[in-house]
Amino acid sequence: MKEKLLFLLLVSVFSLFLAVSCSEDEEEEGAVNVRCNSNVDCTRDSYCDLDNPQQDAELGTLVYYCKKRQLCSTQADCPINWKCKVSEGFCITNKEASQVFCSSDTDCKDPAYPKCNLASGECEPSNGGNDGESELPDSSELPEENDSEDQDTSDNDSIDTGNDDSADTTDDTDTDTTDAKIGETVVSEDFEDGGTKWTIIPASDEADPCWEIGAPTTGPAEAHGGSNVAATALEGNYANNCKDLLKYSSAVSIPSTGVPEISFYAWVDLIGGNNSPYDYVEVLVKEDGKMWEETTGVYLSADTPSTTSALDSSRTKITKQLGTAYYKFTGDLSAYKGKSVEIGFRFVSDGSDNKDGFYLDDIKVSY
Repeated sequence: MKEKLLFLLLVSVFSLFLAVSCSEDEEEEGAVNVRCNSNVDCTRDSYCDLDNPQQDAELGTLVYYCKKRQLCSTQADCPINWKCKVSEGFCITNKEASQVFCSSDTDCKDPAYPKCNLASGECEPSNGGNDGESELPDSSELPEENDSEDQDTSDNDSIDTGNDDSADTTDDTDTDTTDAKIGETVVSEDFEDGGTKWTIIPASDEADPCWEIGAPTTGPAEAHGGSNVAATALEGNYANNCKDLLKYSSAVSIPSTGVPEISFYAWVDLIGGNNSPYDYVEVLVKEDGKMWEETTGVYLSADTPSTTSALDSSRTKITKQLGTAYYKFTGDLSAYKGKSVEIGFRFVSDGSDNKDGFYLDDIKVSY
């Protein structure tokens, strides 16, 4: 009798263990227990649920969590103000859709996805390949664009000017008269004045700011042009647990005409990968009435050996251990035409491992 009771007890315990395990697995599939301030803090198949803040009992503040995106096969499967990205099988916001959906090739801004597939209405690689996780033959694609467009040839002129000049006025004059794509420069910054037009906003719990402005002695050990840069550390490796904002102090009026964009040069040596940007920099454009914490990173393209050499899979975070040269990064600001915005660079690092960091120079906002 005792042996039978013992057997039944063991069976009950084992059944309870299986039930708890299954319940935990189901919970993990339905929820993403990752805190966030914006979509860029979440994996591609999830988003930051800013409409449903949760109370953190320890901190006594409201926090946000990533939430799985709704799956879809047609537009009818998605909520209002969301679009179905059929190629990935889930819903994305209208803002995200504006960067990947198209009606012609001119809507496709990313050099890695230059062709509009009229059947699906999505931008795709010119060879009709996959979603870009594999390395694309950028070296063969980009020169073709250079051969067919005057804009890139004149852009090379502006690169030479950035290396040779010592003042913004010289650079602006050359840009206005020679660049076919960029007619006017709204902001031009090389940090040679010590960063007087910039404000560093560190996280509240940081002893020292993680952004510095001056002449670098490690990493590239030089600026892209002139002597000064803005860097995550002018000497040695960057610090852990950073969440600092380098903000342009004045509001920037984005013209309602042309193709407004932000461009800059960066030397990158950060810890991160396509789907795991542990340490990263993102470009933020904040409209009136919004907070920096809820502002998402601008979608970027890069003149690196491959378009993904220094960008995560969302193309909004600069990460990875590149560390070979200064490369040009560009972000489309068309979504902000006719608006007054604030512009900043946010640096985030986790609590372990670090490298030389991120060195920023020769920033332009132009159209």
